[in-house]
Amino acid sequence: MAKNFDVSGPAFVGLPVRNVAASAEFYEKVLGFRRDPEVFPNGAVAFLSYPVPFAITPAPAGIDLDSIPRPLLVPAIWFKTNDSQAAHDALVEAGITILRPITTGRFGRQFTFVDPEGYTITIYDRD
Repeated sequence: MAKNFDVSGPAFVGLPVRNVAASAEFYEKVLGFRRDPEVFPNGAVAFLSYPVPFAITPAPAGIDLDSIPRPLLVPAIWFKTNDSQAAHDALVEAGITILRPITTGRFGRQFTFVDPEGYTITIYDRD
């Protein structure tokens, strides 16, 4: 099969959630993401994250997110920081569940936590 197009990789990540307001507050107040000022008609909240925009969205009609066991180990979602230890310590202090403790790996200091919706998020500090 001949390939006659280019795909550059993820350009947007949206997570369907049960409670948009609670998740938006977590990502804004606890992780420090800056909200996109645009108001989306479906009630989604986007953040001005870089290099890939990130949003939380209401679950699509007919999808029962409560029926999915938690924590959600897929998809793999990673956010970069300049100081994984500081991020880890702040999340521990905020009472956030740490799923995998901070270790040194291929991507520097990294750890995985569980967000309010049960998604597992890994924080790392080296490309």
